[in-house]
Amino acid sequence: MEESASSEESTPDKQAAVCPVGDCQAVVKHTHLLRHMISEHLDPRAGALPFQLRLREVTSGQRTLLMLTYRQLVVDHDQCLAVLNWSSDSPFDLMEPQLDLPPCHQGLTYHLPVLVMVCRTTWKALLRQDVEAVARNSRDLASEWGTVYLLWLVSPYTRRAIYANLAVLNSQLQGIVRRNRRRVRNFASRMPISQFINGLDPFFVSLNEDQLDELCDGGGDHSSVFLEVTIVGEGQ
Repeated sequence: MEESASSEESTPDKQAAVCPVGDCQAVVKHTHLLRHMISEHLDPRAGALPFQLRLREVTSGQRTLLMLTYRQLVVDHDQCLAVLNWSSDSPFDLMEPQLDLPPCHQGLTYHLPVLVMVCRTTWKALLRQDVEAVARNSRDLASEWGTVYLLWLVSPYTRRAIYANLAVLNSQLQGIVRRNRRRVRNFASRMPISQFINGLDPFFVSLNEDQLDELCDGGGDHSSVFLEVTIVGEGQ
């Protein structure tokens, strides 16, 4: 039994991996992702900022709104907007507990930390990562070399797939650009960029800057939208 357990722990999708936040090179165990985010990345000022919920406990179907001043994002930097600690109906059967949490966060031990991630980049930068993708898509994306925003969710390893709904709304909480159901990614996994570019991945939502500007009646350096995140739970 001990040999079997050791073998399971060594599988690639459960191995420790680099933190998903841009510029952080810390190698983090799946059981310690929440502790790492609390100690290294959570902004203590976030509680005083409207809708900037840096750490929150959520249940299935519960909506979270996060304000995103999109033009102020650092280019090509994977940023975490929030950690949504989702309570599963069967946590012992789905995931490993989060360990070594500070005393005030011990109640989140059997929640799944879901990181809401965003990156401001360009199609040109994305295509440059895959030579074959450049050849296939340069003509189709010739008019879209501008800024693009990627939205996705990551978490520690789970034994079954977890899904969430993502939507972008204007400052009046209206004018939805799109609502998408997406799968939460294992933070240790890596996906070929060509798979994303060809629209074959189940994880990312992409929006160009024109779409966001239109939602904000023209845009501007301080224009903001709301990202709506609702964790649905396990896929059927």
